[in-house]
Amino acid sequence: MHPIELRLHANTVSPGDLIVTVQEQTFEFLKSTSNPEIRVSAYLDREWPMVESRYEELYVSEVLSYKVTSISAGSKIRKVTLPCAMHPGEQLTLTVRR
Repeated sequence: MHPIELRLHANTVSPGDLIVTVQEQTFEFLKSTSNPEIRVSAYLDREWPMVESRYEELYVSEVLSYKVTSISAGSKIRKVTLPCAMHPGEQLTLTVRR
C-alpha cells in the first residue's frame, strides 16, 4: 500500500489533510495513465477524527496531483455520511481528474 495525500486545498498543505493509502497497482496506474478521469479506492491507515465531505486535490508526488471531483465513504459493513470520524481500514472512493 502506498501513502498519498488527500488535500483540502490544492497546492497547499493544511492541518485537515488526510494521509490515505492505495494499492500498489492503483499507485502505478495513477502515475502512468492518460485517462482524464479516474475512480480511486483509498483506505485510511489510522483513526481520523474528521474526514471532510470535500477535498480539492489528490497529491501523489511533487510532479503529479489530481483534482478531486467527488468523494464517498463507507463500505458494505458501515455506511458513512461525511463529514465524520472514520476508522483505520475504512474506504474512501474518489473520482479524480488530471
